[in-house]
Amino acid sequence: MLPLSGASAKSVGGCPESTSDKWQPVTVESLGISPEVAVGIPSLDGNGDGYTCIKPLPGHPAGPDTIIFRDNTV
Repeated sequence: MLPLSGASAKSVGGCPESTSDKWQPVTVESLGISPEVAVGIPSLDGNGDGYTCIKPLPGHPAGPDTIIFRDNTV
């Protein structure tokens, strides 16, 4: 669980852990997506905590900055 700072701190889900998959927790805002929009996309922020998990795919044919995402519900 990731602690949020501030007076209204709450716990949020974590990202999958494995040696082969390098998931990273990030805020949906850091991806340029407002929390209001993100919560409407279940695989992005279905639990509405403002966080999601990303996995960079360096060297992917679609481009060097390609990522995949999933909500942080682990």
